[in-house]
Amino acid sequence: MNSIVKKIAFVSKRDLVWAAGLFLIFAAYYSFILINRIPTDLQPHAKMAYSFSQGEVKLLPNFLYFFLLSLFTGFSTQYSLYYFPTVILISLAITAKFFITKFYAAKFCSICNQNKVYAYLIATVMLFVFALPGLNYFTSHQFYMGQLVPNVWHSSTTIFLMPFAEVLFFESYILLFLEEKKIKRKIFQIVLLIILNALIKPSFLFTLLPTVALFFFIQYFFFKREKGYWVKPLPYIIGFVFIVIEYYFIYKLNYSGVSYSDKTNSGIDFEPFAIWLSYSPDLIVAFITSCFFPLVYIIFSKGLVLKNKLVQFSLSNYLIGLSLWILLAEQGFRRSDGNFIWQMVVTSYLLFFTLLMNFFNEAKLGTLTKMQQWIIGGSFFLHFAWGVYYWLKIIIFSNYA
Repeated sequence: MNSIVKKIAFVSKRDLVWAAGLFLIFAAYYSFILINRIPTDLQPHAKMAYSFSQGEVKLLPNFLYFFLLSLFTGFSTQYSLYYFPTVILISLAITAKFFITKFYAAKFCSICNQNKVYAYLIATVMLFVFALPGLNYFTSHQFYMGQLVPNVWHSSTTIFLMPFAEVLFFESYILLFLEEKKIKRKIFQIVLLIILNALIKPSFLFTLLPTVALFFFIQYFFFKREKGYWVKPLPYIIGFVFIVIEYYFIYKLNYSGVSYSDKTNSGIDFEPFAIWLSYSPDLIVAFITSCFFPLVYIIFSKGLVLKNKLVQFSLSNYLIGLSLWILLAEQGFRRSDGNFIWQMVVTSYLLFFTLLMNFFNEAKLGTLTKMQQWIIGGSFFLHFAWGVYYWLKIIIFSNYA
């Protein structure tokens, strides 16, 4: 009985108010998008779930989001009904991302642990962080295309993935680097999270699996480790197996959720910069404006921020994700989709988040001068302010690009 009371007490009235408020704001936001037919991925994804329910298409192996849409409508034959669970699932996912960010901010940021207001502040601003404008904005008034963004509001599967990917990132870090007494329970949690990530959208696994392998190798062979450390990377083998299976279904059997997929072959080729250049006229400008805050922080801290192991872990995910985006290109009808960009949304979010927590810690400790705090903090604020503007721009100008 006492444990039940403690669990109920853990959810404060402030948490409930914030949860209800966030959910209603984003439910209204996405209802507006759907009612006014603003072009996003929400509509084709709802259509895919509807077509699956009618037996018209075969779903992708990462089917979970589409299956849930179908399930919540009772596999209805009325297409309009698929918009309701779309709004519910996406609004819940964004609300969950807020509270997950708040939870890990309190865990890894000392000032957030002491004063929960800072945790709420970090979680709130992280909802709207976005890349600064690249040359696309000045040539064709495009905010999003060609940029590496920490948040998206038009891709339902990526939005739905984000809270699961964030938990997997932090729990993987805890498993690898922090002493964990209940190792079996932690490994089970990791396995479950890997399966959920694979079934929603495997993009983040593309960066996490090699990052875990890299850090495990370094930790195992060059640093002191506890007994039985070798079992920690074992659950990630499941992620590799899922990726191989999904690759086979998508590129060999042509499961893609579209009616013409069985007639069109596709694959993955090594084509450095080909896809990114098709979206952005200047990749250097796109990179700098996308990573302005991280670059400013690294430069003005003289690289000291890179000594933080959590930052190292997120940065490694980011660099591996960036390498995939630069080097790989899908062939066939998927070529123009740019599907190797999606891991950058997750890794950019995690990089900005871990750096922001470190910034709050360093500011509290006084290791950054007032001038450094203003410059670094100001660079982050630009990303936040531009993100709020972009978020509103989607519904004002009916365009997410």
